Amino acid sequence: MLRSLYSGITGLTANSIALDVIGNNIANANTVGYKSSRVTFREMLTQTVSPSQRPVSGGRGGVNAQQIGLGSSVASIDSRFTQGHLETTGLVNDLALQGDGFFVLSDGAGRYYTRSGAFGLDASNNFVDPGTGLHLQGLMADDNGVIQPGAYQDLFLDPGRTVPAQASTSVRLFGNLNSDAEAQGTIMESAHFMAAAAGTDQLTALYAQGGGAMGLLANDQITLTGLITDASGSSTLSLPAFEVGTDGNTLADLAAWIQTSLESLPGLAAGEVGVSIAADGSVSLSNTSTGATLQNLQLSVPGRIDFNQSFRFDPSIGPGGTGSTFDAVREAGQIRAAATSDDLLTAVYNSRGQSLGLNVSATNPTTMLTIGGTVGAHQAPSNTMMVDATTTVGNLLTGMQIALGISTTPVSLDAEGRIVMNGEVGLDNALGQMDIREVGEVNPTLETSFGFSETQAADDGSEFTASATVYDSLGDVHNVLFTFTKVIGRNEWNWVAEMEGDEVMVAGNTGTASFSETGEIIAFRYTDDAGGLSFRPQADGDTGALPITLLVDAGQISGLSGLTQYAANDSLQTIADGHTVGSLLDYEINADGVIIGRFSNDTAQTLGQIGLARFSNTQGLLRTEGNTFQVSGNSGLAIETLAGGESDTFITSGALEGSNVDLTQELTNMVIAQRAFQANAKVITTGDQILQDIVSMVR
Repeated sequence: MLRSLYSGITGLTANSIALDVIGNNIANANTVGYKSSRVTFREMLTQTVSPSQRPVSGGRGGVNAQQIGLGSSVASIDSRFTQGHLETTGLVNDLALQGDGFFVLSDGAGRYYTRSGAFGLDASNNFVDPGTGLHLQGLMADDNGVIQPGAYQDLFLDPGRTVPAQASTSVRLFGNLNSDAEAQGTIMESAHFMAAAAGTDQLTALYAQGGGAMGLLANDQITLTGLITDASGSSTLSLPAFEVGTDGNTLADLAAWIQTSLESLPGLAAGEVGVSIAADGSVSLSNTSTGATLQNLQLSVPGRIDFNQSFRFDPSIGPGGTGSTFDAVREAGQIRAAATSDDLLTAVYNSRGQSLGLNVSATNPTTMLTIGGTVGAHQAPSNTMMVDATTTVGNLLTGMQIALGISTTPVSLDAEGRIVMNGEVGLDNALGQMDIREVGEVNPTLETSFGFSETQAADDGSEFTASATVYDSLGDVHNVLFTFTKVIGRNEWNWVAEMEGDEVMVAGNTGTASFSETGEIIAFRYTDDAGGLSFRPQADGDTGALPITLLVDAGQISGLSGLTQYAANDSLQTIADGHTVGSLLDYEINADGVIIGRFSNDTAQTLGQIGLARFSNTQGLLRTEGNTFQVSGNSGLAIETLAGGESDTFITSGALEGSNVDLTQELTNMVIAQRAFQANAKVITTGDQILQDIVSMVR
């Protein structure tokens, strides 16, 4: 009976310890990197009441031993080193481990190990655990960013760290050189020139006398308004409209419609109205009737201002009148059309409606013009041309073509009367402004009529450039301009390298690049076999940075990683090594635990690497304060390692490893431990009651 009392006591003790462990787990459910614990039990002792007996041959069988357990005890309290979930924080110094490693911490006297990665920088820029002040351990890089193997040390950040200037040693060329790129010439065009309209000119291509386009379009409705007065009185004209395109397309078609429409009016008969187009472009109307008067005749189209103003008739055209016109003497004004090559030069008007003012008359039958301009960077020799009453616009265009040395495409007029010049291809043949003057005359109208605007610039076409930024030994910036020019008829390009400042080129600044029929580069050569592009960063006599030699890398022979030549857009680009001096701006930590500094010169350099440790028996580690562990006799010595590489441990910056406590499991375990505790207490009370009953029997 006393055995059950003692067994109950051991059960109370064991389950009390289990509740302690469960409570600690629950308390640390939100502790960063916390590893939960578990309790296992074992039976303490057993008392053999009756030993076992062997079976007897031919007799009785065997008998099992009879044993009574004497309670339970704690067999082990184990740490569960399962992976905790990751919680994103976005802070660079928050580090989460994935794998079986531990961060290594030091207080200067001993080492501690933890899975909690909430680190920060102290006042001395040391990486520390802010809660304990323990220093994070690892390896520091030297001034060149190289980490040498060695003993772990305190990791720190030097805010004044700089990266020294590094002179450029190579420049890489890559991208496409367009095999189909063609040189092109200048295209220039003038404002429109005009001549007197004729009956055959299209209504949609007419100009007003002042040079404005009338702007008629197909399907425009032209109406004729006014009054007709005869013996019976006055009446307003009511006539069907003229539709451009449907009822006619030319000025003659419109004149015929006016005549037919007016002759259909009461008081007028066929043959009593005449409409004609004069040689100067004016439109005249005659009234040969005996009793009808036409008043305030007007042709109009909504929104066509220049047309409406050009076709206003004299206020009154009476009976018997002949040869009446539209302006102050019954003349509507001179209608213009786009000039053609066959128009006489003396009868041409500029875009403002002004005559060119050439001094050609009966008393002065000829005059001389000088025609000049610029071609490339040079003034073209002036060409002299005689003008008389028979000289056409086409003659002038020929004179311009000769003066500018254009042989491929003639100087011409387009459908709107603009002079179009197509220069020879290439920048050396780029056209500038024309200079046309009348010899011995002051003729500003002529000189200002031939202004041209550029619609296409001259281009060598097969010439492509790209600039490379390189650095000298002092960190100063220099720009090297590479220019590639296509060799006509061959898969080869000549290249030239030029400095964009006062630097002195020494050698290797010209050469050739050859390509295969399939577009891959097959050779990149220096003209002087220099083996590299060399220049002095400063002018002769100056002191300063060291001379620079650049190896120009155009890509692997027969490869596509460098220069190519395909029928595609140019994409020539350059990348050079080297950099100017840079100061530390920021840092980051990668999955291998490498601390990488970002510098003001757009370079990156390794500053150090976070050290890790692992153990043969992690269960043997001793828990210490601050969520840390220490080595014990059963854990084995710390095995120093690094994240990544052959290790199975990686570091995630900007995140923390959460506790691996499973609250559902812990609460379940707590209920079980509570019930076990209560049951053991019941064993004790039951044993006590039985003892009490026995005592009562004695009495």
